[in-house]
Amino acid sequence: MSTETIVIISLIVLIAIILLAVFLIRAHAKLNKSQFDDKTPEVVEIPADKKKIDALFEFVENQKREQLAKIEEKQLKKLDQKQKLETFKQTREQLKAKLEEIFDAGEWKSLDAILKSADKGGIGIYIIYNKTKNKYYVGQAKALNARIRQHFAVEDITRDFLSGDEIAVKTFSASVLPADYRLDHIEKLGIEIFGENSYNKTHGNL
Repeated sequence: MSTETIVIISLIVLIAIILLAVFLIRAHAKLNKSQFDDKTPEVVEIPADKKKIDALFEFVENQKREQLAKIEEKQLKKLDQKQKLETFKQTREQLKAKLEEIFDAGEWKSLDAILKSADKGGIGIYIIYNKTKNKYYVGQAKALNARIRQHFAVEDITRDFLSGDEIAVKTFSASVLPADYRLDHIEKLGIEIFGENSYNKTHGNL
């Protein structure tokens, strides 16, 4: 093989190598551009994802605050109940005398009116009085009239009512009752006040 032939072959090989290198460089450049283009939407979505993450953190923080508020509310309620219990123990007789005045001043209402009414009533204390048998029931309720109506769906008061006994009712909203005591305390003393002849089978919730 002549020197001239070798030179020609060498040039062809060199040109082929150069062309291959150029091709590879361009291909690599296109690949990088393609990868960059593919990533571009993700970069655009980052702010949206961040908003979602921030919203999630805010939700978690709100849940924590709500839980702490509930715990604090329970603690305050327990403290309030403890203070009211101490007040009840120390002023029991004074409270009993005060309740006797309040109960005496209350006006007896028609049972028929309450049974026919759709009004649920508010929170407080109620007294059901069987005038025929001189018999009482003292209770507390979150909806006074609704609770009174429940008594005349069940229980022995119903039998007396259906047999013709004359029955009247007094209700006392929480606003007219001593605020330094729980309704449990007031109910308990109310049962004691009318307890000689009572429908009540327990001494209240205490």
